[in-house]
Amino acid sequence: MQSAFALGVVNRAVLVTGSTDGIGITTAKHLAKKGYDVLIHGRDSQRIEAAVKAVQAFGSQGNKVLPLPPADLSTVQGCRRLVQQVEQLCDKENLALSIIMNNAGVFAEKHVLTEDGLELTFAVNVMAPFVITSLLLPRLLYESSTSKTTASRIVIASSLSQCAAIRSWDDIHYRNRSYSAHAAYSESKLLDAMLTMEFAKRLPSQRITCNCLDPGTVNTKMLLAGWGRIGIEVEDALDETWLCSSPQVEHVTGKYFVNQQARRASSSAYDENERARMWNLLGEIAPDAAQVWEAQVTKAM
Repeated sequence: MQSAFALGVVNRAVLVTGSTDGIGITTAKHLAKKGYDVLIHGRDSQRIEAAVKAVQAFGSQGNKVLPLPPADLSTVQGCRRLVQQVEQLCDKENLALSIIMNNAGVFAEKHVLTEDGLELTFAVNVMAPFVITSLLLPRLLYESSTSKTTASRIVIASSLSQCAAIRSWDDIHYRNRSYSAHAAYSESKLLDAMLTMEFAKRLPSQRITCNCLDPGTVNTKMLLAGWGRIGIEVEDALDETWLCSSPQVEHVTGKYFVNQQARRASSSAYDENERARMWNLLGEIAPDAAQVWEAQVTKAM
């Protein structure tokens, strides 16, 4: 792998998962306008193509807005394929991947088990950020080590609803208990906050920061399905853009943000025993993702 920064690349590239609509496409548009190269991800080729055109029209001149092949993040293998596609595109286009915006998420109104036997909300909202971020970590570490400017960033979309979450480690996939869409969503967002803090802990001296946020109460399809039209319009949802790009958080890591202010997440996010239990669970499902941290971070420290 040849560093894009070493080749003289100026622009930093960002992967925004779930960037064909909602907060994701708003984030992609505004990062493109700031001059970032943007990788567009979605599940449908036509929507990806439309998103690329919309982001290009909104963005600045001189940067790249590139489509990724459709990728389903509800399976571990789908996440692995997305990582391979990102790697190939970065090598082909000499992209300096510096930011991963884990934006994609679902609010599953009905109980669905994925091909991997995982509850759908958990699979997309938790497993996908774990697998994608972990498998792209070597590239982030490599690019961050050669950049003479700013640190790389990992951002995960959590939610205020994490504060109301009640975990059930013994039945996290709702096989033996009554399914609640709101409970499953809240639990997934708590796990996102826990994952953020664990990533940050495992990158103590690297030029990579990891933070999460509540992206705001925004009238996305997800919000409308679960709560109704109670938020701001997606065009005004700029907190993800801010956390991905603001100099104010250049060296800030291991934080949870609400309205662009650091706030305390649920106490479980800071409980190392709880995080270890989560990490073991994720590692059992995707051992290759967990092993990256042992191989790469240990070597870099």
